[in-house]
Parts: sequence; C-alpha cells; structure tokens
Amino acid sequence: MRVLHVGNVANNGYLNAKFQRRVGIEADAICDETHILSLPEWEDADLHGTFNPDPNPSELAREGNWERPPWIIEPSDPVARRRFPGQLYLEGLARSYVEPVVRPSIANRVRADYAPLEPALGPLRPLDVSRGLTALQRFSLLWPDLPRLFAGYDVVQAYATHPILAYLAGAGVPYVAFEHGTLRELPFEDSWRGRLLALAYRTAARVVITNPDVIGSAHRLGLENTVFIPHPVDETKYTPGASPFRAELGLEEHARLLVSPSSQTWRLKGNDALLRGFAEFLRGGVAATLVLTDWGPDVDRSRALARELGIEDRLRWLAPLPKLRLIEAYRAADLVLDQFVLGTFGAIAPEAMACGCPVVMAFDPAIHEWCFPELPPVVPAREPAEIAAALERLLGDDRERERVGAASRSWVEQHHGWQLVTDRHRAVYEDALDQ
Repeated sequence: MRVLHVGNVANNGYLNAKFQRRVGIEADAICDETHILSLPEWEDADLHGTFNPDPNPSELAREGNWERPPWIIEPSDPVARRRFPGQLYLEGLARSYVEPVVRPSIANRVRADYAPLEPALGPLRPLDVSRGLTALQRFSLLWPDLPRLFAGYDVVQAYATHPILAYLAGAGVPYVAFEHGTLRELPFEDSWRGRLLALAYRTAARVVITNPDVIGSAHRLGLENTVFIPHPVDETKYTPGASPFRAELGLEEHARLLVSPSSQTWRLKGNDALLRGFAEFLRGGVAATLVLTDWGPDVDRSRALARELGIEDRLRWLAPLPKLRLIEAYRAADLVLDQFVLGTFGAIAPEAMACGCPVVMAFDPAIHEWCFPELPPVVPAREPAEIAAALERLLGDDRERERVGAASRSWVEQHHGWQLVTDRHRAVYEDALDQ
C-alpha cells in the first residue's frame, strides 16, 4: 500500500508516515509548512537555543545533527520552497500546470458537490471557487503536476486545510481528511476556505477526527464518514527517565516544578485561569516554579497579569522547546499543566503522560466517552480555585502524584500508542480502497 501524507501542521503528517513505515506501509510525506513548529526537525533533531520561526530546514537539520529521511518529498525548486506560501507567483512551471487544469468544469463540479451543504452553510459564491483554485495554483508551484503525483499512490491523506487541495485536484485517488481542531470552527466560516473545507470533508473517503469535542461539528455538517484516531504520539520515545532540565534551570533537585507548554492564547488555553490558580496555590506557602512558553498572541497580557498577581519571581519564560528538549522538561516536571478551556486535549497531554507525568487540565468526560473505552487519568480543573486545589493535592502527596503518573503512562500505552494509531489508519485506508 502506498500512502501520501500532504501537510504537516504540528508534525502529524510526518509522524503518521514514520509510524506507518514501521509496519510496512510505503508512506511518503509532503511537509510544506514553513513554521518551525511544523518542521520534522522540530520533532527529531537535537536542537538547542532560540530559533527563527521560519528557518531554512536544511540549516536547521545540520544544526540538529539530523537528516531528513528520503520518504519526505521535497520540491524540485528549492527557491520556490523558501518563498512558499508567501506571494503568489504564476510564472513558468505554474502556468504549465494551472492553465490546462483550472477549467470551468472544475467550478461546475464544485458547485454540484456543494449543493447539499448550501441550506445549512449558505451559498457558494463564484469568488469562493476562484480563491480555492488560487490556493491550488500556489501549491502547484512546488508540485506542478499534482494529479499525476497523487495518482502514484493508493490513498492521499491531507491535513488541516489541505483536503481542499486534494478535492480540487480531482486525481481520482481516494483521499482521507485529517482534522486536528480544524473541524471545530473553520468549515463554518463565511469564506472561501470555510465553504471549500466543508465540501472537502463531505466528499472525503473518511474524515479522521483527533479532537473528541469536534464530533458536534461533524454532526452539524451531516458527515457520515468520520472515524476517531488519536493524535500520533510515540510512547517509545516519550518515556520516563532522567533529565538535566531542573539543573539547567538552576533548581534544586527536590524543588517543585510545573511546566505549561501551551501557547499564550487565553481564548483557547485559559492561561489567565492558570496564572490566577497558581497565585492562589502559592499563598499556601509552597515554593514552586512554573515554566511558561514565551509564545502566542497573549504573552504581554500574561506577563502583565503575573505582575499584577505578584508572582513574576516564580515564573520562568522559555521559548518554545524542540520536542527532544520538551521530553526532558516532561521528565523533570512534577506536573504538566495543559489548557483550561476546551475540555479535551491535543498532543501535549498524551506526550507528558507517556513520560509518566500527571497532567492537570480542563477535561469533560462526556466529550470523550464516545471514542475512548477508558477515560484518561488526567486531573480535571478549569477555574482558578480548581487549579489551585489540584496543585495542592498532587504536590502535597508524593505517592498520589506517582500513582497518577504511572496510570497516565499505562493509559497512553493502551489507548493512545503509535501501534494503535497506525492500525486504525491502515483500517481506514483498506476501507477506502474497498469502497
């Protein structure tokens, strides 16, 4: 079986391809994102220091003493790779592909396929189709013969908004849409992206749901092609173990260390609730250090709130940590604090749990009962008082904290491991091919 993974937000495409190759699936990956957090180097290279958010991948790989595997497909034009997805270039190679393919017949097909969605989402405007085709044109700068590329595989798995490209390319190959939060709001935008993403989800062979809370959005779209598969996490790599992280921070061996890798995005992560809860916990007289990520739209708001609460000296602000460094942080932490809004988790919680670290976060059991046979042993908290109480309970009882950490590792092995994720993907592909 040959599978092409298209798109790599948060390294989901790269990891799924890597796992599938372990079991004999011939999986390749197009990792076209330019932000450092979505580069394979961020996952597997031995990186240290502060980095340019949009680095040159080759230079980053050399710095991290790592080489991209040959199954990561690179564009033939490295200059185009560096400028994508910036300005729109419609020269030479792009025109040779776009002009013969982008015909009125594509627009007619799109309008016909969208008709069942129109009563719920509103009309599909000609501008929506035009802008979707423009996105296809931009992508064709890197891979100018997209239908031929896709046709070389049995299945295409497209991530984030890339299912739009898989649909518009019309290569005659079944495609699987992989959502990682993108099903939550984007398909309902009154925009070309929203309209076409809703259509791409509807016409996919399967839509892989990785965030349990988006099942309501799937029902709202009338999707009958969904399947739940957890985010790819390699529990053979994310493991308990010794770590130099505390020493590098200058902390004593038994100092209480809390780690919150989430971006400073109050609307989605509830960082303000975390800071208020941490401040309330500190009033009990326990010495603790909280590591925060100096990244996101609300960094200045979080820093200002910390000053207002008088807890600045208990915080350590770090740039986003490459994954090998983040594993060291998970291993060293007494607790990992995820997010306090959504009631579900992405990759942070299972990565930390695989390292044997308890996780405190907003968690709604009802959201997860449909997709997990056993609920994860995360510690639920949402409001500041609940966060403070969770910290007090876990940091005040070493045996309980160790019990939760061990149970967390065991749960990941049973319900979130790489083999489970890979087996479920294989079943999805086989079903798509049978159809």
